[in-house]
Amino acid sequence: MKRASRKEVWLLLMVAGWLTACWPLLRHLAARAAVMEEFALQLLALGTAAALVWRAEAAARRAGEAGAWRAGDGWLAALAMLLYAVSRRFLPHTVSGLPAFAALLLAPGPWRRGRWPDQAVAGLVVLALPAMMMVELFFGYPLRVAAAAGAAGLLAAAGLPVAREGVVLAWEGVAVWVDAPCSGVRMLWSGLWLALLAGGLARLSWIRCALACGWALGVVVVCNAVRVMGLCLVEGGLLPAGPVFHAGLGALLFAGGAWLILSGVQRVARGGAAVAPVPGAAATPARAGAALRGLSVGAFLSACLLAVAMPCEPVRGATDLAKAFPGWPAVFEGCPLEPTPLDAREAAFNRAFPGRIARFDCGGRVVILRWVTRPTHRVHAAADCLRSTGWRIVPGALHVDPAGAWTTFTAVRENERMAVRERCAGRDGRTWPDVASWFWQALADRAAGPWWVVTVVEPPNAPSPSP
Repeated sequence: MKRASRKEVWLLLMVAGWLTACWPLLRHLAARAAVMEEFALQLLALGTAAALVWRAEAAARRAGEAGAWRAGDGWLAALAMLLYAVSRRFLPHTVSGLPAFAALLLAPGPWRRGRWPDQAVAGLVVLALPAMMMVELFFGYPLRVAAAAGAAGLLAAAGLPVAREGVVLAWEGVAVWVDAPCSGVRMLWSGLWLALLAGGLARLSWIRCALACGWALGVVVVCNAVRVMGLCLVEGGLLPAGPVFHAGLGALLFAGGAWLILSGVQRVARGGAAVAPVPGAAATPARAGAALRGLSVGAFLSACLLAVAMPCEPVRGATDLAKAFPGWPAVFEGCPLEPTPLDAREAAFNRAFPGRIARFDCGGRVVILRWVTRPTHRVHAAADCLRSTGWRIVPGALHVDPAGAWTTFTAVRENERMAVRERCAGRDGRTWPDVASWFWQALADRAAGPWWVVTVVEPPNAPSPSP
């Protein structure tokens, strides 16, 4: 039996250390895989990355260019693992996962091109993180604003009098609300995946790969603005209504956007040379090189040990501004509120929530109230929570009452259906129809808090979303 070389032993130790340190992250990824949409995206991104690695490695073997392990290559991986060990205490798994996977990609392996990981592979690994909910929260609203502004500009250029306020377009007495499904987040994911795939096949450099991704972002924003403009024309009666036209418009714009992205990547690739072949390792005395590699592996394993030893994200937020809590209301929309206990999942979530959460029965409806002391990613939209537990979300029209507007949708799972509406409100009377728009306003004006997030679920026998 062939005896394992020292290099192979070190690599096995690094992989074992990474798996041990990142076990909480991997467990979180496995739990998020229960959401079929996110699991499909993860599988597509990781499968594409693996195919690019296999293709590059096969080409290197044919050319007789074996990637060398340079002395001290593990130091950058150790630094990234140290960053993960510290950040996992304060940041959610999705964010702390970035330095965790950076530590893996910076370690010696077939995914590297010289000292750095392959550009397209690194980008695809980032796309594989189960971050759709976080992206919707942090970037969904800015994308909606950009789409609304672009659509308003196009309509104004066509001579149509359109007024825009935030993500609402008003024209001929018709108000069109650019809601969360119209943010273009999924179209952006697809555009970036396509740009990274094409960039990986063309072996673009880091700078040119970044240019290709920037081009994809611009194409997606423009296509989404044209899509929103089309929806405005439908509402105004200038284009035919119905799901067939809506789906056809989306498919046409997606195809056109994909062609523009591929054309742009092709032009970027023609503008510069591909990544140079992997150079061999610099001449280093064997004994000194082995010592440096051993020290870097030791530093990496020490960082892994620190990640295991340090506690996870601390329980915080439940006592924030506790003295300012005004108490739960007794009545909602003229109906008495009867408190009901939180389930185990909700109770565990409440312990680290920046505020308070309670569930009530209200004349057969389920009402979930969240009192929030600060803008945070822990305030999840009800649609995201239900989607993560296997429900299919069907968006509804904006519901407006004298107190403000509500996001509405229908949640469907097998033979169960329930209608849900949600709204955020500040103590100054301002309201927001969804969590994403509230989040950005709350960040801009923290003095307007604390805030209330109200979720109403019907019918009475349907399970309610976790916060």
